Amino acid sequence: REASPDIEIPFIIVTTAYIGAAPADVESLVTRKIEKKLQGLENVKDMYSTSAEGISTIQIAFIAGIDIDDVLQKVKDKVDLAKQDLPGDAEDPIVSEVNFSNIPIMIVNLSGDYGLVRLKEVAEDLSDEIETVKGVLEVRLAGGLEREVKVEVDPDRLSIYGLALQDVVDAIQRENVTLPGGSMDIGSYKYSVRVPGEVQRVSEIADLVVKAEDGLPVYIRDVAEVTYGFADPASYARLNGQPCVSLSIIKRSGENLIEISDSVKELVQTLQPTFPPGTMASIQGDQSEDIRMMVKDLENNIMSGLILVIGVL
Repeated sequence: REASPDIEIPFIIVTTAYIGAAPADVESLVTRKIEKKLQGLENVKDMYSTSAEGISTIQIAFIAGIDIDDVLQKVKDKVDLAKQDLPGDAEDPIVSEVNFSNIPIMIVNLSGDYGLVRLKEVAEDLSDEIETVKGVLEVRLAGGLEREVKVEVDPDRLSIYGLALQDVVDAIQRENVTLPGGSMDIGSYKYSVRVPGEVQRVSEIADLVVKAEDGLPVYIRDVAEVTYGFADPASYARLNGQPCVSLSIIKRSGENLIEISDSVKELVQTLQPTFPPGTMASIQGDQSEDIRMMVKDLENNIMSGLILVIGVL
């Protein structure tokens, strides 16, 4: 029972992020490099490219009737060859295909009056539960806030101590790591040894040593301010004008949409008592409602047609 059956579209998109680069630089350093490698592809109908600030997008349209999986792999191989020609600070290109099955079948919205940080944690727990439902491929979250440690470096202080920004980055990467320490034999037992070094508190980052000369260490707190704030939101979600967290549910190809919808609704209703007080869960964009209506109309048409045929006979 499908309202939109799976359709293979011979259309592939290559997206490459080059944060902070101007459109002209993105075109010359990223887009053209990848296009040169893609020119050898067969069965290409059209190729379009867009170079904007910090992002390069190449759209490839192939002729109808080709094997999309085979073409997708060939595009990935060509893009891999172009990676060595791209700038070192550019992110790896993402090769994706246009697939109607990735359209959400329903959206579960969570809202509450206890803050977006806690609300997103509740949504993540609910997302893990929904992904265990048979037929669900993935759950995409939108909205909410996420905690993040920010190290705001003062350029003037760096200059005074003769340091560079990379020195601060290297110090944090070097210290925030757990190392294996080999093994230790005690009697008839052999134990694995590890040296835990991952940061557990924000204050520990400020106490990391960036450089030490003549017995005088330079700490991160001497050149930067360490705070525990919020990451920049990558997405926003609103419900009736109020902030919320949205969970978009994607089903697997060929699975029964109505059964998945019923299972998700039952799961949300079962978990509702475990949510923090004041949490409201609502469902929008449920495709199963339209499908149920179409199936009911089809059944009515079949019965009407059968009765009319019998009457004529």
